[in-house]
Amino acid sequence: MSVKDSRPPGDRRRPAPRRAFRSLARRPLAALAALATGLVTALVLAAPSSPAYADGAGGRRDIRTGPPGTVLTWGSNGFGQLGDGNTTGDSPVPGRVCGNVTCTAPLDKVVQVAAGDGHSIALLDDGTVVGWGNNASGQLGDGTRTSRLTPVHVCAVGEPAPCASVLTDVVAVAVGDIHSFAVLRDGTVVAWGSNAVGRLGDGTFTDRPSPVHVCAPMAVAPCTSYLSHVTRIAAGFQHSLAVRSDGSVVTWGHNGNGQLGNGTLVNWNVPGVINVTGAVSAAAGQFHSVVARADGSVVTFGFGAGLGNGTGGQTTEPVQVCAVGQTAPCASFLTGVKAVAAGDQHSLAVRSDGTVVSWGVNGLGQLGDGTTTARSVPVQVCAPEGCATKLTGVAAVAAGITGHHSVALRSDGTVQAWGNNVSGQLGDGTKVNRLTPVRVCAAGQTAPCGRLLEGVSSIGAGFGHTIAVSRPLADLATSISASPEPVANGGTLTYTIRVHNYGPTSAENVVLTDHLPGSLRYASATPSTGYCDTPPTGTNDTVICHFGTLGRGGAATVTLGVKVRTPVPTTGGAGVSNGVSAQSDTPDPNPGNNAAGLTTPVS
Repeated sequence: MSVKDSRPPGDRRRPAPRRAFRSLARRPLAALAALATGLVTALVLAAPSSPAYADGAGGRRDIRTGPPGTVLTWGSNGFGQLGDGNTTGDSPVPGRVCGNVTCTAPLDKVVQVAAGDGHSIALLDDGTVVGWGNNASGQLGDGTRTSRLTPVHVCAVGEPAPCASVLTDVVAVAVGDIHSFAVLRDGTVVAWGSNAVGRLGDGTFTDRPSPVHVCAPMAVAPCTSYLSHVTRIAAGFQHSLAVRSDGSVVTWGHNGNGQLGNGTLVNWNVPGVINVTGAVSAAAGQFHSVVARADGSVVTFGFGAGLGNGTGGQTTEPVQVCAVGQTAPCASFLTGVKAVAAGDQHSLAVRSDGTVVSWGVNGLGQLGDGTTTARSVPVQVCAPEGCATKLTGVAAVAAGITGHHSVALRSDGTVQAWGNNVSGQLGDGTKVNRLTPVRVCAAGQTAPCGRLLEGVSSIGAGFGHTIAVSRPLADLATSISASPEPVANGGTLTYTIRVHNYGPTSAENVVLTDHLPGSLRYASATPSTGYCDTPPTGTNDTVICHFGTLGRGGAATVTLGVKVRTPVPTTGGAGVSNGVSAQSDTPDPNPGNNAAGLTTPVS
C-alpha cells in the first residue's frame, strides 16, 4: 500500500493544544548548584526510562540515567509546559525550569524527565516526582485539575488535594498524551491523569488527579493485586505498555487499531500479557507500539507506516520490522537494536553501534533522512553534516507521542534534533523545520548559537516541546613554568601559566588568580584569550585573568612577566615561589588540580 499521513477510520484526534506565537525573550541563566558526584562517565546511560529491578527484597535497586542535574525545556509553552512561570510564548532555545513559584532558583537534583502533549514530569533524586503545564485531566498528579506554570509535587497514592503526603520511591517516569506513570522501587506502577478507554490500567474509566495503582494482568476492579516486576514503562496517545523483568510485555488502554498487540480490537482497562518475549525496550505512539528484544530485533503492532513492516496497514499481532532497504515482503529484518522510541506515526531505533534508523510518516522531516518522503521500512538517520554520513554516537532517542519531531542524546552528552520546528522544539534557535539533525543550543543562546547544549543525561519529547536534564561539569587543570632558571637577583622572570579544561563539558567564566608574593613585582601579562586585571607596573598585588568559556579539551595561557625583588637569599635552597589557581562557574568535582605552584632558584 502507499504510505501517507492518514488517520484510521473511526479515530479522531482531539484538537491540538493552542499555541502562543510570540518568541520568548532570552531567559537568564541561573547559577548551578555545586556537584559532589563523580566525573563524566555517569553522564549518559543507554536509554531513558530504564530502571533495573531485581527480584527479592535484598536485590531491589534502581539505576538512574545519570547524576542529578538541572531541567531545561524549549519549544511550545501554551500551557506552561516550559515551567518558566508563564505562558507568554515559545522558546527556540533551552531555558531553565523554575525550582520554586517565584522562579528565583532552577529546578535541580533531577535524574529523569518526560514530556506529554502539554505537560512535563521530572523525577528527583530523592525519589519524588514533580510536574507542570496542562492539568485539565489531572495529569500532573497533584490532586487537582489546575494547570501549573511551575513544578508541583505528585501526590501519594489516593491522596486528595491538598495532599498530606507526596509520591516517593519512584525510579522511572513516563508520560502519554494526557496521562502519566511512575515505576516504583518495588517494581509496581502507579498512574494518574486521563483514563479515557482505560489507559491508566486501574480497571476503571475514571480520570485520576492523583496516583492509583495499575492492576495486575487481567485483574477485576476494584483490584486487590497489582502489576509488578516492571523494568520499563511506555505511554502513548491513549494506550500503555510495560516490560517486565522476565522480558514479557503487558499492554492496556485503547485498542481500536490493534496497538495493544493482543490479537483483538478490544480496549482493555487492565494490563494483559501479549505474545512478545525477551523485551528490553518499548515505545508507544499514537496508533502503534514498538518493542525491542534482547536479540536486537524489533516487533511492532497497531496501525500505519510506523510499523516498519513494509506495508503499513493494521496488525493486531506483533510483526517484525524490516531491515534497512527492504521491500515487502521483507526477506531480512532489523537487527542490533538496543532502544526504541515512537512518535505520532513514526518510529526510531538506536542500534548497538550508536547509529539510528527511522521509519514511518515523514512530512516534516521527522525521519531525519534528508527528505520528506514517508518510509515503510527503516532508513538511516543522517549526520548533521549531511547524508553522506550517518548520525553516530547515540545513546538514546525520543519522539513526541502526538508530535512530529525527533531527538537524539549522544554519549558525549550533546543533543541533536530534527523534524517539525514550528514552536522551536528542535532548540537550534530557529523555527525552521529540519530534514537532518541539528545540534541543540546551550541555554540562553540566540541563533546562530555560539555554544551548544552539553552534559545531558535524560531527554523527553512532547507534542511541541522538548525537555532535558543537564549537569555541566568541568575539570580544570593548571600548570606553571618559569624561565630562566635560575634567575638573577633583580632580573626578569617569565612565567607561562596554562589552564586546561578536560571536560566533560565547557567551563564557563574561567578565571585565573595569581597573588604575587612579596619577592616579585608585576611587569606584564599577555593572555592567549580574554583579558587580565593587573596592578601598576612595579607594584606587588594580584593578577586576575578572565579567559571566558573554555570548551571541553580547550586551554588558555597567560605569559606573566615579573621582576625579582632584591635581596633574595641564594643559599639553603631558597628562591622565589609563586602559586596560581583557576576556577569557573561550572561545577568541578575534581578541584585538586586547579592550583599549581613553583619555586625558582635565584643565582
